[in-house]
Amino acid sequence: MLLGAPSVGKTSLLARYVDDKFSPEYHQTVGANFLIKEVDLKNVIDRLNLKNPHITKDIKEKGFKLYFWDIGGQEQNLFANEYYFVQAVGAMVIFSLDDIATFKQVDFWVQKLRELSGEVPYIVIGNKSDLEKKVDADEIEQLIDQYGINYFETSAKLNKNVNACFEALSILILNNLK
Repeated sequence: MLLGAPSVGKTSLLARYVDDKFSPEYHQTVGANFLIKEVDLKNVIDRLNLKNPHITKDIKEKGFKLYFWDIGGQEQNLFANEYYFVQAVGAMVIFSLDDIATFKQVDFWVQKLRELSGEVPYIVIGNKSDLEKKVDADEIEQLIDQYGINYFETSAKLNKNVNACFEALSILILNNLK
């Protein structure tokens, strides 16, 4: 799942990753978008710490597909999207580096994820690294330490760290499989 306040770039990150496209126009997600990407894990398969060796064999033989839910960021409409959380196996909580208010909403999204999905793996992403940063680096560091999670700064526009964050989440999800 991709979670975060409106206009942080969830849809742009996903479009860049799945279709390698970027649109400078903002189109608000109403409800949720659903996309699928088959992930080539050849370069990460040996970094997996899977408890079940059969999963590694299955991934090498059959591949790995990720199904993404891009959830609209309007908190007042979230009740309509809560059922997407139930089967989630991982998430990205995204804020915009040029908007302090979106950073302050990260706690809300992490708590909502935990409440509805349980303890699934997730990462935090500061998107729009191509714009002037308004979120203090020390505050980001405190958040990372508080949650003990992986953090990435990305730019969907410049395609910076987009593949890296999706790859990292894939590894966390696979390592979490029973």
